[in-house]
Amino acid sequence: MNWKKIVVGLLLFSACSEPETVRVSLSNAEKKFLIEKPLLFGKNEQITTFYANNDFETVWQDSLNRNELISAIIDSRYDGVLPESYPLAKLIKAHWDYKNLSIPELKKADIDFSENFFKIANQLASGKVNPKKLYGDWEPYIQEFDFVSLLEKSLVEKNIHKTLEDIKPKSELYLKYKKAFAKYVPIISKDTLSAEGLMQKKIWVNFERTKWLQPDLGENYVWINLPEYRLQLVQNNQIVETHKVIVGKKERRTPVLSSSFSGIIINPKWTVPPTILKKDLVPKATANRGYFESNRLTIYDKKTGKQVDPENWNPENYGSYRYVQQTGRLNSLGQIKFDFPNKHMVYLHDTNNRAMFGVANRALSSGCVRVENPFGLAETIFKLEGKNILRSEMDTLAHYEKTKNFKLNQKVNVHQVYFTAVIDSTGSVKILNDIYALDNRLYKRLIQ
Repeated sequence: MNWKKIVVGLLLFSACSEPETVRVSLSNAEKKFLIEKPLLFGKNEQITTFYANNDFETVWQDSLNRNELISAIIDSRYDGVLPESYPLAKLIKAHWDYKNLSIPELKKADIDFSENFFKIANQLASGKVNPKKLYGDWEPYIQEFDFVSLLEKSLVEKNIHKTLEDIKPKSELYLKYKKAFAKYVPIISKDTLSAEGLMQKKIWVNFERTKWLQPDLGENYVWINLPEYRLQLVQNNQIVETHKVIVGKKERRTPVLSSSFSGIIINPKWTVPPTILKKDLVPKATANRGYFESNRLTIYDKKTGKQVDPENWNPENYGSYRYVQQTGRLNSLGQIKFDFPNKHMVYLHDTNNRAMFGVANRALSSGCVRVENPFGLAETIFKLEGKNILRSEMDTLAHYEKTKNFKLNQKVNVHQVYFTAVIDSTGSVKILNDIYALDNRLYKRLIQ
């Protein structure tokens, strides 16, 4: 990081703080100027709304407010922000020369201060990068703030710095990674090949990811860290169970999302999802119609609901059919399935190939998460839901291959997350394999 510029900025910043008696004698500090609407053309909605609310007048006359914004941008380096990506030199110069600015320069500076307030506010609250746009299959939690109202209130109360401090995430996870960031990333380096450079990159990208998580994970929740191939069941902030999991392969990766369990199905039937249908079933069944029988799959016509004989199946019109696998141990979902609402059509389930839990690299599924000892997990979730469902009842249903759907009240949350650097309670950092190769793209965006 170019600390020389920051130090110069700090010196200018400290030098330009003037007593109130001096400030009020300056003509620019006493007057408001009308900002013509063409000056706001091309600006984002926050800027145009803000100035419309303020009668299109300048608002940054007070030196303290300008001081505090500049100070907050400089201090943001402790929150994984790159101050050099902000026009600090321009803001500091406008602040220092404020009394001598021409009216056109003053209007432009006013817009610059407002724009950079919104920029730093958004970045501190939700991160620099929108993972939905970067990755597509990532469902971030975006904190809802009325930044326009916050800026208006902060300017009046002269507490810009405090306002920006208050909107930062406050979760334990965020604070844990913030502490690691301060320890391992004192100076930003583009060297990611050395052990030190790799550690910096991993800490920074994962610190950014903490800003995309909802602050309240819930009283009871399942935490699935995909690169760790591990599921943890957390009750009242205590890990009560740990299970191995199998996650999506790189080309069919498991999405990152948060939801809550809505049901547990014993002996579920499996309806082949679109991706597997197109990439697996159609090519294999086209080559050999015996694929349906060997995989215990029944074909149904979507329009009529009637069963279709494999010999009458038309692969060119494969989308007009529904493909259902019968229940039992050989079912692709195994003998138990955990449902939670999401738009990716993924869920947590058992598997008919339990030997794969012994493999080190368990990015093997088509997108859903397979869990080891799923009946033990279900038993605990039922208890947390306050449901008196005994393990013996589940075992009996499984044995006789009887399907039963137990509805849940969504009292247990589920968080599928992606952290390639895991920090334990002592502050030690464990680096994990970046199974979906997501870190480099994010790191390049963060250091821009």
